[in-house]
Amino acid sequence: MLRQLCTSVLFLLLPVVFAFQPGTPTAFVLVGDSTTANGTTVNSGGWGNGFCGSSYNNTPSSLAPDTPCINTAKNGATTGSFVADGSWNISGSWFHHIHEFTPNLPLLVANIQEQVAAGRRTLVTIQFGHNDMKIAPPESMGANLTVMVNQIRTLGAEPVLVTSLTRRTFFANGTIQDLLGPWADETILISQQLGTHLIDLHSTSITYCTKLGPDASHRLNRTPDDNTHLNTNGTIVFGRMVADLLNASFPNELPIIPNPGLTYNETNGIPSY
Repeated sequence: MLRQLCTSVLFLLLPVVFAFQPGTPTAFVLVGDSTTANGTTVNSGGWGNGFCGSSYNNTPSSLAPDTPCINTAKNGATTGSFVADGSWNISGSWFHHIHEFTPNLPLLVANIQEQVAAGRRTLVTIQFGHNDMKIAPPESMGANLTVMVNQIRTLGAEPVLVTSLTRRTFFANGTIQDLLGPWADETILISQQLGTHLIDLHSTSITYCTKLGPDASHRLNRTPDDNTHLNTNGTIVFGRMVADLLNASFPNELPIIPNPGLTYNETNGIPSY
């Protein structure tokens, strides 16, 4: 894991404060697994398209025109594999690379460097957990998130930790079967320790889906039996949820387009589709 790969590197663990003038252009870079990634195949599809917008499925953006939004999230990724397979793209001795890259895969560091060099305030969202929970305890993911946060800060960007989007799996009594809670809690802990902004998508999406109930929640599934990934309607719904949570965390700072109708429905547990 990342902690084992970075034992020789000392990172500053104190909160970092970024100061930007009003009107500074903003860019977004998304990091994560398939529940953030753009959905182009079966068993894929996250909220990224609904946040950034996508011509692939005619999904409108939640952002003002000309706001860069680069989705580097990858299907099946963990906090460890995202670095090990080259998606992170850090040079030097901090990480060992497997020098076999997926064609056309957006590389995180290169995109951050490009946006920062252009003078944009660059927010980097980080959401993992769905795959980390399959291979290691929450503390392992937390150690990896710590490395990620500090290296993103080193690049001059602002990390924003995001707890895992809930799976839409219900018990017979209508409550969500939550297996991701410990990994969401670890993300919250690391955010508190490092002083990052936090988007608690996990708790918010559980509350929303519980209010919707199974039938309406499952209408957001990529396929009928896929309670993890999102169809076009699902990416619009949860992309808006992320946008609203970011607005709450950065009040009056971000180029996010309001969608009062969708926001009202999500706040009140009303199906939009």
